[in-house]
Amino acid sequence: MFSFTKRPEKTIQLANREYRINLAFDVVISAFGVLDSEELDDENKIKQCFDLFIIDDLGFDSLAVKSDIVSSIFQYVNEQPYGHTDNDEETGSEPADNFHSDFDYEQDAGAIYASFLNFYHIDLNQMIGRMHWDEFKALFDNLGAETPIQKIRQYRGDDLTRYKDDAERAQFISSQQFYYQLDKDKGNDMFSGNASSVFGMLFEEGKE
Repeated sequence: MFSFTKRPEKTIQLANREYRINLAFDVVISAFGVLDSEELDDENKIKQCFDLFIIDDLGFDSLAVKSDIVSSIFQYVNEQPYGHTDNDEETGSEPADNFHSDFDYEQDAGAIYASFLNFYHIDLNQMIGRMHWDEFKALFDNLGAETPIQKIRQYRGDDLTRYKDDAERAQFISSQQFYYQLDKDKGNDMFSGNASSVFGMLFEEGKE
């Protein structure tokens, strides 16, 4: 989490030694992709995330230790300044950033790139391997409402039932939701269910 009083983490402490870690934004996004993979078992997910994050050789190969390190790193990158609940504080749990329902870092990469370029004049291609995750996340969370990725998220989160009296707007929003539908949601077909219920209401009202 971004802070003015603490530098972004670049090392991890283990057995009284410091080891360098790589938390460039592109590395963290790659690690999220590993976690989301349906082709890897848990052991391979841990190993691949560990290899992405850890720069120095630990000198041993303990899966349990690797698991603890990877878990600690994900807990760090998922820290947020807002939105905590009492339950989060009691359990020490943090929201899993890669499981946001309205965006995907890989699928929305083009929109995110364009948003950073448009809003901050930052070319993320030039920042690969250089921009720390804390900096990237602070900028991403505060992109303007009119940037491409924020507009897409607004479409995805819009409730079609709001437009039961406006068939033209409902049609437009539903077309945007279909076009920008996340791959991970296609199996659930959430769009179709939402759209059919709205257009069903419009049809019934039109008969009256």
